[in-house]
Amino acid sequence: MADPGDVQGQGSGEPESRAAAADEPRGRTAAPGRGHTLVVGAGMAGLAAADRLAEAGERVTVVEARGRTGGRIHSVRLWEGCTVDAGASWMRGEANNPLAELVRASQAPTEVFNRATETAYDPKGRRLLFDRHRRNMEDVHLLHEHMYWAKVGTDSGESMEEGIRQALYDANLVRARARDAGEIVHRMAEGDHGADPTEIAFGAVASLHEFSGDDVVFPDGMQRLTDHLARGLDVRLEHVVLGVSHDGTGAAVRVDTPEGEQTLVADRVLVTLPLGVLKAGQVGFEPELPEDKHRAVERLGNGSMEKLFLLFDEVFWGDSEVIVHLGTEKGTWFHWYAGQRVLGRPVLVCRNGGNAARFLAAMEEGDVVEHAMASLRTLFGKAPDPVDHHLTHWSGDPFARGAFSYTAVGSHDGDREALREPVGDRLYFAGEATEIEHTATVHGALLSGLRAADAVLGS
Repeated sequence: MADPGDVQGQGSGEPESRAAAADEPRGRTAAPGRGHTLVVGAGMAGLAAADRLAEAGERVTVVEARGRTGGRIHSVRLWEGCTVDAGASWMRGEANNPLAELVRASQAPTEVFNRATETAYDPKGRRLLFDRHRRNMEDVHLLHEHMYWAKVGTDSGESMEEGIRQALYDANLVRARARDAGEIVHRMAEGDHGADPTEIAFGAVASLHEFSGDDVVFPDGMQRLTDHLARGLDVRLEHVVLGVSHDGTGAAVRVDTPEGEQTLVADRVLVTLPLGVLKAGQVGFEPELPEDKHRAVERLGNGSMEKLFLLFDEVFWGDSEVIVHLGTEKGTWFHWYAGQRVLGRPVLVCRNGGNAARFLAAMEEGDVVEHAMASLRTLFGKAPDPVDHHLTHWSGDPFARGAFSYTAVGSHDGDREALREPVGDRLYFAGEATEIEHTATVHGALLSGLRAADAVLGS
């Protein structure tokens, strides 16, 4: 291979990074005893790794297929300065969360996500009495407790659906209580894993470790965090990775750029591609990845999660910041989040995961909005039409191909361990799919990037 840092192929040489151009350059040259790492992907995992490597004296080059940084963190400026997070949007528990230090360093504004105002409605749109909804949630906690202890000793072939059914039996819940608590647990599973409980391994119960303290959201967008990590780094946008190769002398990444195809050469490569992209086989590896990595990519699940943002002229839903609607078609529009306090505009947001997301994906965008409004008008009969909307399409995004990973029936923690294992001292892996206790979270992606960077620095 050529000397680390050489560029081979067509094009006009090494384009200057378009990210954080005004910041003091970092990671552009290697300190004595350090080398050059190519990082594939400018999401949280890739930029967390690149930031740590640069601070330790490593030369770092980040290649990103999109025309922006952030990956599945995407803050979109809409509606007279209103910023919405089309992808990841909150920090789950601010106490002892490894993300909290980055939030402070980036000076990103935060707001506590207020669940205390949660209001629930039955399938006919009748508001549930406070005591009824509180009882439902107590039943949900009881089911989760039974599922948590029952998962001990389960094999990878058991589904979460089987676990839910057994928990309903063990908790002796019947009739309306079983119906309501069972539905809420199903919707929570779809939201956490992006899949139907029949697809999720029962062993994944409580796999999404959360921290104590308040959940917080980001009025100016979560992308402030990745922007902070990217400051001064050599980030090459619109560099679509076609192939990754390595041998005993170094590693290379073949990319398609606006200036033509190029090959970037370095000492090693750190891959942070989403699981959906790995599943699609969009990037070739030479030599082929080890068989255990292939099996891990095949067995792990790739979740679906889409958001719909609706802007209205005024608030018609009262003071509630969380609206729960039981008994909706295919589980759609179960959780609405009101954004008037955080965003300063009359905005409702809904996340649809798993089967609900796939059901809506078959519709035209206008039909999705109409379907959402029909559901809302079950609760609020005179709800006006929205003045604008924003719908995400992560499953159709060629550089994401889904929302986040989940542990599918037939897969287990060992698959995530295999996925993150380095190949020699030339090829490293990070991303939320490589985490065990923190899958499908931003802090999981952060931790994976820091872990991979430490492995590079220790090699």
